[in-house]
Amino acid sequence: MVKISALVHLALASVALAVTFTDCQNQFDACRSSSGSSKAGCVADHATCCADAFDTCNTSDDPGTVANCAVQEAHCQSQK
Repeated sequence: MVKISALVHLALASVALAVTFTDCQNQFDACRSSSGSSKAGCVADHATCCADAFDTCNTSDDPGTVANCAVQEAHCQSQK
């Protein structure tokens, strides 16, 4: 029973992390253009989003996919 509960929890967490690098950029742009938003807060949220997008992207054992995910994350993290 505990194992089933842990698997369900893990599956739900994976769904919550299902974010793309494009989603991160769109959220970051929206945050920066929002009145009253904190630039530091937008940057911090963007960094977290990029890391989550990398985790979502990096689910393959293929070295080419892993390398591509790393390049995309570096590009994502550089956008400030």
